[in-house]
Amino acid sequence: MKKLLLSTVLLFGLVGFGQETVKASYDEITSAKERPSYNGDITEYVAKDGSVYKIGDKITIGVPSSNKTFAFLSSGDGLMTPLVPLSIGVSGQKAEIMKFRISGTRRAGFTIWLKAKSSTGMGNYNVDFENAILNGEIKSFGMTSDEALGELKKAKDKLDLGLISKEDYEAKKSELVKFIK
Repeated sequence: MKKLLLSTVLLFGLVGFGQETVKASYDEITSAKERPSYNGDITEYVAKDGSVYKIGDKITIGVPSSNKTFAFLSSGDGLMTPLVPLSIGVSGQKAEIMKFRISGTRRAGFTIWLKAKSSTGMGNYNVDFENAILNGEIKSFGMTSDEALGELKKAKDKLDLGLISKEDYEAKKSELVKFIK
């Protein structure tokens, strides 16, 4: 009985003191005139393409946008160890989002960075997030413009063949149009 009571107290104690969800979005950060301040650490981020990323999510590393090293992914902390661009060898690996942070100045503008833990256990990565997504160094949770356009064309073909209703097509279209550039 004592073990059950102790377990219940611990469970409710942990739930009561759990981290509150703090959301940030691309639009909020990039349009800010002063450094955005959030009460607590950011736990959820809505990217420019509408994809939602959370602490603990796994991201996939894409390919370098410049020669054989990544321009927007690095290792090191900049204090004790220098920032070093990641090499092509990490392409295709997964990394777990550990922390979001805002960087920049009022004059240059603000952007979101994240710290991610390597799936191989070989250290942590610093990611200039939106630039990494834009340049294919991180694979977005969302779709590329070409992928979304392909899906929309498939839906249109299904509509023309009478396999889906006009309402289903319009719903699919409204879902995909945000990814098409």
